[in-house]
This record gives sequence, C-alpha cells and structure tokens, in this order.
Amino acid sequence: MQPKILTILLCLTIVVCGCTAPIEQSIQTEVPLQLSFTADTLERPEDGGLVFDLKEELASKPVLMLWIAAGCSGCHDWTNMLRESINNGSINTSSVSLISMHRWSEFESPAAVMKAFGNDDNDSYYTPWPIILPNESSRLTDFETGENTQFSVVEGFGNPVTPTVQLIGQDGIKMWQSKSYWANFTMVQEAMDVVEKIAI
Repeated sequence: MQPKILTILLCLTIVVCGCTAPIEQSIQTEVPLQLSFTADTLERPEDGGLVFDLKEELASKPVLMLWIAAGCSGCHDWTNMLRESINNGSINTSSVSLISMHRWSEFESPAAVMKAFGNDDNDSYYTPWPIILPNESSRLTDFETGENTQFSVVEGFGNPVTPTVQLIGQDGIKMWQSKSYWANFTMVQEAMDVVEKIAI
C-alpha cells in the first residue's frame, strides 16, 4: 500500500513542479514618458511643506523646473532672471509654477543651497518659489501608475547639467528644455509660449 502512495506522490510532484515556478516581476528598463517624484524641500515657508509632490503640483498647472547648484554662476543668473520675469509679468504664475531642483546632493549640503538661494538678503540669489532637494535615493515615479521606478529623479529627467530649465506639462511629460548656460530672456519667452500652447 505504501509503495502506491509514494508512486502517486512522486507523480503529483513531477506534474505540479512546472506550476510552482516563481512569478517574474516586471522590471521597467526605460524611463517612463510621464514623470513624477516626491522629495524633501529646503523646509522654508516658501517651499510649501516638508515634502514636494510633482504630480500634486501638476494638478493645477505646468511646472517650470530650474536645476541648480550652490556654486553655479549660471544658476544664480537664471534664478535672478526668473525672479525678475515674475516681477515684471513675463512669467505669469497663475499659468505656470516654478521650482528649483538641487542637482548635486552628493557634493553640496542643504546648508550651502540655503546660503546661496534660500535667504532674502543681499548676499544671495533669493528664490521665492519652492527649492527641492532630491537625493541619490529619491526614485522617479511613473506618473500614471504611481509606482516607483528603478531610476533616480536625476536620471529620470535626463541627468541635466546645471543650470538647466525644463518645462513639465500637466501630464508629467517634459515639454521643453533650455539650451544656454547663461540666462536668456528669449528662452524664457520660448518656455512661456509652450505653456500657452499646452494650457488645459
């Protein structure tokens, strides 16, 4: 009787073996077209909270994103031009949000960013919009699914040099990117023309 049971168990084991293989998880090998992320801010009142969520920000309007470094002269120049463009009405903040993204968290501290951009004093390039501090472990999120990808935030946005200005549409798609190290009013106008075209 026992040999019959052993034979049946052996047969069942052989038949079922193929059914118990581990399920492969899908690994995203390409950066998604529609981008999002969450990351810490510089924690100033201007930053609107301790954590910034791009998808939440895009719910109301596109986002103009300036990639910065504390010691980057072009970043200082772009920050001043963007601030002046808001003040003179060239950039309408009712149709586009602005954020600054710290690019080099592995080399520069939040204190260095605060000193360069965070304080409204004569010695800094004051940034009156949110300053975001993604680090190397901050993951890019798929805008559609909300799932984290294998890519860092920096990788997801194309490993931008500093300074780089990017326009992100309300669907999370990068719509425009600057091409100049030094601030250029023509490029600001170009970005705002794209904002008008993609307005929902």
